[in-house]
Amino acid sequence: MGILSAKIKFKIKVIFFEFNSINYCFIHIPKTAGTSFQSTIVKNELENKKHNLLLKNYMEKLNCKHDHVPFSFLKNNFIKKNRLNEKIKYFTIIRNPWIRMASLFEQIVLRHKVGLKRKSINREIRNTYFRNYEYVTNNLLNDLGLFDNDKIKQLFKFWLFYLGYNIKVLPNLNPNFNILPQSWWLIDEQTDDEVDKIFLFEDLQNLEQEFDLNLSHENKKQKYLNYRDYYDQETTDYIYNLDKYIINKFSYDF
Repeated sequence: MGILSAKIKFKIKVIFFEFNSINYCFIHIPKTAGTSFQSTIVKNELENKKHNLLLKNYMEKLNCKHDHVPFSFLKNNFIKKNRLNEKIKYFTIIRNPWIRMASLFEQIVLRHKVGLKRKSINREIRNTYFRNYEYVTNNLLNDLGLFDNDKIKQLFKFWLFYLGYNIKVLPNLNPNFNILPQSWWLIDEQTDDEVDKIFLFEDLQNLEQEFDLNLSHENKKQKYLNYRDYYDQETTDYIYNLDKYIINKFSYDF
């Protein structure tokens, strides 16, 4: 089967695309409307299928998820090793860190409460090595009473500090996805290079105008709690220290 076969049997998440004869690479930070943007790009037939398939195959060899690859890895590893020499503009979307983390928590832990279907346990690295991980973890949380409505702050804290997200994302087998600040995706710490442009989740109209698109709405959740209801002072401070770069540069507040 050729790399540009018309009948590719798997879904390729858009990273690379072309607009107005310019090559772009979208850096997808989780819970920042990235899936909606990617779906819109596909619907408008702008994606670079060759580059995206090349990336997918490359990441699968590393046993890593290809959708949330950081700027530094793409620039310094994937692009160079695959000799992609064309000029590429990198950009991303960021979001209020406290709201983003609360949204991630709802998507992972409270899926049934926000109207999302249960995800396959195969997406959790820990289930690969301990088949009963999800069952044992849920029993522990039940025994601790953390699923009770009046203990939502404790459940959020337990998830934030200990459970995390843990799907296949670089660095491979990362023990807690929540230790990664948004800046990890958009800055190359070795060179201090940064993506060419940053859009705000809170102002997606700017993104739509840039690429002449109307965003679709993927992964839409029902409203459950206000994001502040999940936080106490300790978790509020944790997110500030984690995402200090983003918070200070874009004047986000709790």
